[in-house]
Amino acid sequence: MSTYGYVNPSSKGGKDSIQRPWILVGIVVLFLIWSPFRTALFNGQISSFEEPIYAAVLFSAILGFVMIPTIAKQFKWTSQHDTLKLLIFLLPISYGVSLINAASSYLAVNMLLIMTIYALFFIASSIITQDGALNRILSITLVATSYMIVLFGLLHWLGNGPGVTSLVKWLGVPLSDDGQVYRDAVMVDSNGARLTSVFQYANTYAAYLMAFLFAALYLIGIDKKWWGRGIHSFMLVPIVLSIFLTLSRGGLVLLPVVFVVLLLFLKPHRQIIWIVHLLISGIATILILNPVTELGLQLQQTFNTGQSLSGWAYILVASLISAVLSLAIERWVAPLLEQKLSRLSARKASSFFIPVGGVVLGAIVIALLAGTSAKNILPENIKVRFENINFEQHSVLERITFYKDSAKVIADYPLIGAGGGAWAALYEEYQNNPYTSRQAHSFFMQYAVEVGLIGFVLFMGILIYIYTQYIRSYIRASEEKRESYFLYFIIATSILVHSLMDFNMSYVFIGVLVFIALGAMTAAIDDKPLKRFTWQPKKVRIVFSSIIGVLSLTLLITASVFISAANGHAQAHETAQASNNFNEIIEPLDKALGIRPTHPDYVRFKTSLLVQVYQQTQDDAYFNEAKDLLLSTLEHEPSNRNLWNQLVSVYASKGMEKEIYDIFHQNKERYPWELDWYEEYMKISSRLGYVSLENEQEKNKYLGSTLQALEHIEQGMEHLKTLPKGQLQGDPFHITNKVALYAGQAYFLLGQTQEAHDMMKPHLQADLKDQTNRELMRWYLASVQKLGLKDETNLASLLAADPNEQAQLDSLVNLKLK
Repeated sequence: MSTYGYVNPSSKGGKDSIQRPWILVGIVVLFLIWSPFRTALFNGQISSFEEPIYAAVLFSAILGFVMIPTIAKQFKWTSQHDTLKLLIFLLPISYGVSLINAASSYLAVNMLLIMTIYALFFIASSIITQDGALNRILSITLVATSYMIVLFGLLHWLGNGPGVTSLVKWLGVPLSDDGQVYRDAVMVDSNGARLTSVFQYANTYAAYLMAFLFAALYLIGIDKKWWGRGIHSFMLVPIVLSIFLTLSRGGLVLLPVVFVVLLLFLKPHRQIIWIVHLLISGIATILILNPVTELGLQLQQTFNTGQSLSGWAYILVASLISAVLSLAIERWVAPLLEQKLSRLSARKASSFFIPVGGVVLGAIVIALLAGTSAKNILPENIKVRFENINFEQHSVLERITFYKDSAKVIADYPLIGAGGGAWAALYEEYQNNPYTSRQAHSFFMQYAVEVGLIGFVLFMGILIYIYTQYIRSYIRASEEKRESYFLYFIIATSILVHSLMDFNMSYVFIGVLVFIALGAMTAAIDDKPLKRFTWQPKKVRIVFSSIIGVLSLTLLITASVFISAANGHAQAHETAQASNNFNEIIEPLDKALGIRPTHPDYVRFKTSLLVQVYQQTQDDAYFNEAKDLLLSTLEHEPSNRNLWNQLVSVYASKGMEKEIYDIFHQNKERYPWELDWYEEYMKISSRLGYVSLENEQEKNKYLGSTLQALEHIEQGMEHLKTLPKGQLQGDPFHITNKVALYAGQAYFLLGQTQEAHDMMKPHLQADLKDQTNRELMRWYLASVQKLGLKDETNLASLLAADPNEQAQLDSLVNLKLK
């Protein structure tokens, strides 16, 4: 018999019960209840998302301290389980090494902390799941939390958000503007209303739902109590319904892929039962999908008690009927099916037969829903999403572009990467077209960008080792042992597969789930001793325990001071809304900067205050402080466009035009698709060219920059024509009236009057109240007169807008150009 995991499943009281790490389990349970309701700890890479993540670091620090006694007693250097506890620290170490090349020190430090959280939860899970009783508590918590999140989302869909939100406000949940409901639990975008529950992102919610849909299917078959099976059966309809309401095409496409993978690990009779349960719940869901969808859409506009109750009646009745049928199947059909297929189950390749058929069946169902009139049974918003499932539509093509652009970053930072958050910091420099996405939409690509090939190989090596060892142990294990840990395999596999094409792991809660699952899978591995080392076990335990202690203390201190800094920044903003007193605002902000002196958001806030005070007082001390603070921060955040723009504002407050030009000129390659950047670059270049007319070299330098920027924009426009037909270009990138004005000015001042005329004429606007439009008209008419032409209509419009324009026009026409 295989020793699949530690053989210590006793759940009885006595000495074993006392010695169990109950506090460790308690901390993990509390974390799993608290963290989803803080936007699932999304790493949004701005200050407003920081505080919950630092609170999670505090959780992990306490977790580390609590683990020390267990590690000191049980750790074995020669154990596969315990060796993985050491190897998991290679992941945060690789992030620490990548700090050397960090494109953003601020984001890199945050990712280092997050990866350390994952490592500690991995170890905690490995310890907890080696004990049968504690393993059950952890698995129950994971599943119960998922059901809670599903119901939380549906309550918002059917208009009951205020009531359920009031129950969880004390957890610090993000609230809507009116403070009544969880912010964006139902999010409206270009596709319509989409259910997101606690995640505020429908695709990640779909990945989460997919994982726990399969978890529920599995638990129906292994739960020993009828009421337990009943609960899992009952939740199938709400979960499937929620998947539809996310409008996630990726979830719908990848669900059958993961389903087939999981079926390979089941015996033929359980494969059939899974398919039947899914068909029953799926049919029940489709029967209520139209009315529940329509009721939800109406309730998002105006709450009506009758409509809300009707929606819940549909869900409850469908769920009850589905649950009763599933229970009947488990009670009478499953045992008979197991008996009938016993011979087939004994064959080695038996697990492959039904999944292959399932692939064909799934393809047929998707084809029917996507390509025939069968899709008409779906609500309009969901039907449209099904119709758009193909590999030539925008979201697929754009993701391919993300991955290609990620490869460019990896090519420039191949070994140790560009640090945590590198994609968010660098994507504007490497992007193929002007999209906006601070996430690479693939956890694996983003990971490689951040830690390079060395870090990526380490991660994949650990992941592959865990999976291969788990599968080998699973094959040899008894049915009882398989049932103890397969839930974790389902969770990790479902989320990681979906993360191939989305940024689910940017939610720290999701990342913790995955690493808890991976840690639990290590507990399921046959604990064959590795080659013995000469190191004494006692000394190894002392060293490892000491390392965990020092790490936990470091995390505790770091998280505490970072939370203090975040609170100081928030307090400064609150004070600024209530008072104009500079000293009152700056005091908490200085405390925050004293802790994190190069935090981009803190620095931008303080320098904006300093500029305002400088403009009022003309005291150079404020100007110099703002300038020096920005310059020192930009050494750590060289790709932060907001900081560069802030420095432009600082220089503009003192009329330092050449310094402004240097900023735009030296950083133009960082933001090749940022049209606003190029407009401002052309504006300052043309301005300096105009004031340098007496200096031929300076004039040509600045006006040459303007025309080079124009050429860049024109080349970009040509490139955008090569995008695949189904892919949108993203943000606007074309010759605007501002671009035409500044380019026209450059041509005019260089004596190329015809080119100036031809550049400006197509972009004239009728609204001459707008300053740019009026200036464009003025320079255009100057070129008309210089060419000896006439345009009486536009001249009359300009003078009607402002009679003083005639003098300015004459001044331009009479300019002496060399």
